Amino acid sequence: MAMKSIKNVPRFFEPYVSDCFHNALSAQFLYLGLNPNILLADYLSFLYDKETGYMGVNYLYKYNTSVEFSEKELNTSFELIYFPVPKLYENNIEHKAVTDKDQIIVKMYIENNPDGAYNRVKELIDQDIPVVVAVDLFYIRYHRAYQKEHGLHYVVITGYNEEEGWYELFDKYKLTNSDFDGKLQIDEIRIARASENPLSNAIMGEYSRPIQNVWCELENYKNFKVKTDRIIATLRESCSRMNSEKEVLGYQCGFEAINTLISDLNSKKSEELSETRQYMFKTYYNETFKTISRSRKRFKTFINELNDFIPQNSQEEISNLLEESSRHWDICANLSLKLGITKKLILIDDIIDQLNKVIINEQKVISSLGNLLK
Repeated sequence: MAMKSIKNVPRFFEPYVSDCFHNALSAQFLYLGLNPNILLADYLSFLYDKETGYMGVNYLYKYNTSVEFSEKELNTSFELIYFPVPKLYENNIEHKAVTDKDQIIVKMYIENNPDGAYNRVKELIDQDIPVVVAVDLFYIRYHRAYQKEHGLHYVVITGYNEEEGWYELFDKYKLTNSDFDGKLQIDEIRIARASENPLSNAIMGEYSRPIQNVWCELENYKNFKVKTDRIIATLRESCSRMNSEKEVLGYQCGFEAINTLISDLNSKKSEELSETRQYMFKTYYNETFKTISRSRKRFKTFINELNDFIPQNSQEEISNLLEESSRHWDICANLSLKLGITKKLILIDDIIDQLNKVIINEQKVISSLGNLLK
C-alpha cells in the first residue's frame, strides 16, 4: 500500500486572515515560495446592500447554498490572484494550464465521485504538492463542532498512508480554536468531504451547502514575479472603491455605503427588535464587523510590505490609521453582540459613533494613498 508525507510545509496563521480558506491557502503559498501578504492583499473596501442588510469588504458576506460561484463573484477582491469558475474534475480529460495571465491562478475543483476526489489528492501529494480541501466540521473529531454542528471548513492535507488508513493534515485557523497538526482517518475525511452540510439559522431557516469534495490547485506560480503595475492597481482600486466611484457586483461601496449603513441603523432605533433582527446584530453583524476589522489589519500588512514603493513615514502614518480603524470596526462587532444579547437599541448610537470614526480614519488613509499615486 502507498504512503507519502510532504516535509517542511509552513504552518501558517495570522490573526488578520480573512477566513479559513485564506489561512490554508497562505500555507500553500509559503510552501511554494510565494508571499501571501502581497498576493492575498484584497482591495481596501466596504460593501453594503440596503435591501438585505448584508455587508462585506469586496463581496457581501451572506449565507451561501453552494461552493460554486460565477467568475465575477470570484474575482472582486484580488489584483494578483485569478479564480476561474469552479468546475467538475474529470480524470480522463486533460486540464489545460492557464499561462497567459500575470496572476497566480487558483482553480477550484468539485468532484461528485469521492473516489475520484481521493485519487486526485493522492496524485498531488505524490508530486509534493500539499492540498487545500474543504470538509464539514461535523465529522472532524479534533474540532469543537464535532458531532454537534455542521459547517464548511478548509484544511491542508500533507500526506497519507493507505495501509494504516490515515491522512496527515493540519488546521491552524485559530480564530475558531482550530489548532490541529496530526493524523486523521481517511474514511472520516472522505465522509467530511462529501457531506451535504445541512445548516440552519434565524435568517435562512433550514438550508444546506454541499461540500462536493471541493479542493484547489495552483497554476502559473513557478518563477512568478509581482509586477509594480499590479501593486499600483491594488492601491488605485482601493481608492476608487472607498471613494464610492464605482459599484461592485451591483452594490454600493466605500464611504457612501458606510453612510447608508449609518442611516439604516438610525432608522432601526424606533423599530421592534424581531427575532431575525436580533440574530442579525448578535451573530451576523458581530461576525461581519470582525471580518472587516481584520481586513484593515490585512491591508496594513500589505502596506508594510511595500518598502520600495511607499516612504517609511507614509507607511507608518497609514499603518497607524488602519490599526485605529480596525479597532473601531472591532468595537462595532462587540457592541452588536451586546445589543443582540441585551436588546438595548440605544447601543445603535454607539455603533454609529464608531462608524463615523471609521470614516474619518479611512478618509485619511485614502487621501494619503491618493497623494502617493499622483
